[in-house]
Amino acid sequence: MTDSEQRIAEIESIAAIFPDLLEESTEKQLIFKFDRNISMTITLPDDYPSTSPPIFELNGPYLRREQKEILHNNLNDIYVENIGFPVIFNWISLIQDFIQDLPPDEIETSESDSPDDVANSVIPEEIDDMNIQHGEVFTDRKSAFQAHLAVVRSKKDVDRVMQILLSNSKICRATHNITAYRYTGEVNGKLIHYHDCADDGEHGASSKMLELMDRMKADNVMVVVTRWYGGIHLGPDRFRHINNLTRQILSDNNYGLKKS
Repeated sequence: MTDSEQRIAEIESIAAIFPDLLEESTEKQLIFKFDRNISMTITLPDDYPSTSPPIFELNGPYLRREQKEILHNNLNDIYVENIGFPVIFNWISLIQDFIQDLPPDEIETSESDSPDDVANSVIPEEIDDMNIQHGEVFTDRKSAFQAHLAVVRSKKDVDRVMQILLSNSKICRATHNITAYRYTGEVNGKLIHYHDCADDGEHGASSKMLELMDRMKADNVMVVVTRWYGGIHLGPDRFRHINNLTRQILSDNNYGLKKS
């Protein structure tokens, strides 16, 4: 079998064995959602499995650093022991066993956070020195989404906004905090435009947010869309929700409006 044929056969097998874990799949990429707010995105190179290993991105906001290192090392060990052969089934089984062995109080989940709980989540004013604006909570099939916006004029501002948001326990426990920002700074008398984004495990979502901000010409602003996964796969709808909330909070704060 060619590499392409082996990839297709492996993906079909994984989808049949782990339908509740596989949130999204193409011939080149798989996204898995596990218990305990752990997710993994696997990218398959053209020459996998014969030559190159799969590339994985692991997201587990409540895992300690040493736990993440153990998991990374074990995943790499499995590949080394099976060079030239499909390894995704073994990787998924390893993560399931790892989660099963975690003590019940080792890590918190967000499943107990209802949409009402999320909506009532308030960041104390005494630590919100960036005047962060919060959009309405949107829910779809038990997943909750909320956009946050702040004025930023430097990377220091961006870091401070994330520090403030993550100081809120419900936001910190979210499955994803997807981020995009744009600001303009002056260097040696020249205006320099800065922009960047971060998926936080929701692959491809932040670049769509940044593209939208660019089209709206929203400058000196940062948007974070928080998602609490509710256990039901949303497929491409989740990207639509993230973009809609980004557009809404920008518009609500007078970004992207036509000037008369």
